Formats: sequence, structure tokens, C-alpha cells
Amino acid sequence: MRIAPSAVPTLSLGNQRSIRGFENLPESKKRELSKLEAACNDFESIFVFQMMKEMRKTVNKTRLVNGGFAEEIFTDMLDQERARSYSLGVGNLLFKQLSQSIVPPARRR
Repeated sequence: MRIAPSAVPTLSLGNQRSIRGFENLPESKKRELSKLEAACNDFESIFVFQMMKEMRKTVNKTRLVNGGFAEEIFTDMLDQERARSYSLGVGNLLFKQLSQSIVPPARRR
């Protein structure tokens, strides 16, 4: 079975390029960094979604327009999509910290 290249998700590699000597790393380290970057971005997305969900609970609902259960589902889905597009920088910070366990930082002389 062949998978079309367009079906495989690509990563931004934005955080990975900040690692000194990224081009010279073995492929196994590059794959680990790609997985770590994806996990950090997913964590940030979930974090932002939960934050938005809790913030929404503080807003008073009016009885003028009541969408019921369908409105709740739509609002959750909308918040999930917004959370994917918003970036607070938490994912970048996590990546920078956790990538040091894969590629130790260069020592200063």
C-alpha cells in the first residue's frame, strides 16, 4: 500500500531549526524531534481549548437565543478549531525545554 505524500501530515520544523546543528543530526534524532514538536503543539492546543472552555463558563447566557445541545456542540467544535490556530508560546517553550533531553545543548567554553 502506498501513501500519497499529500496525505502525510507535515510539521513546521520551526522549533527544530532553532537547535544548533539540526542539519547534522541523524535521521532518528530528527524523527524524535518531529514527534516531540507535534506532541508539544498538541499539548498547547488542548491547553488553549480547556482555557477557552473555562472562560466561556464565566459568561452569562441570555435566554433570548437558546440553541440547546446543538449550540453547545457547535461552540465546543468552534473552540477546538480556534485552539489549534491560536499560539500562546507554551508549545515552543515546552519544545525548547524537552528537546534538550534529545539533543543536549552545546557547552560554553
